[in-house]
Amino acid sequence: MEDLFYMMLHADVLIGDFVTQYGLLTYLIVFVIIFLETGLVVTNFFPGDSLLFASGILASSGDLHLFPLIGLLFVATVIGNTSNYMIGRFIGGHYFKKENKKRMLYFKKASAFYEKHGIKSVMVSRFIPFMRSFIPFFSGTSKMKFWPFTLANTIGGVLWVVFYILLGYFIGEIPWVKENLGLVFFAMIVFVILAACFFVIKIMWKKSLSL
Repeated sequence: MEDLFYMMLHADVLIGDFVTQYGLLTYLIVFVIIFLETGLVVTNFFPGDSLLFASGILASSGDLHLFPLIGLLFVATVIGNTSNYMIGRFIGGHYFKKENKKRMLYFKKASAFYEKHGIKSVMVSRFIPFMRSFIPFFSGTSKMKFWPFTLANTIGGVLWVVFYILLGYFIGEIPWVKENLGLVFFAMIVFVILAACFFVIKIMWKKSLSL
């Protein structure tokens, strides 16, 4: 757990070390990390938000190139979410083959939820650590339609990658920010989690009023 928080709060140090040691291979390393974080449930602990932000900081200092970085990491996260969705769809297909009342009840509820809120859930989950690895998987297990998922995946991927990289690019060189990057990373994570909780509560409130 300590290592996880260290990675989240000191992503700038980690990626700086990558640039120093590996040069252009840093693009590939960051690509793989973003792909794994969004593409596999078991690697949801990778620090995606702070890594994008730190990449933006390095782009502002000239260590990385901004537009290739944005394009590459956009591709990484879209492919990652798509593979996660396909894994969920494959596992869900086998899991729900057997007739089981509890399983079928879960499947119907999950399908109804993703039919109504799937696009918003996939997009919003991009900004929530851990959940951005689980939501695509459960979208697949609940058999959310592929094209609505792809639309949400693409839009969410653009917003997530561009937002954090440009945020790092434009404010990362501010002296106070550079001196307090750990605090900035932590504040960003808390903010997006609170915003996501507000979104979920809003959906549940509307659902309770409709009953």
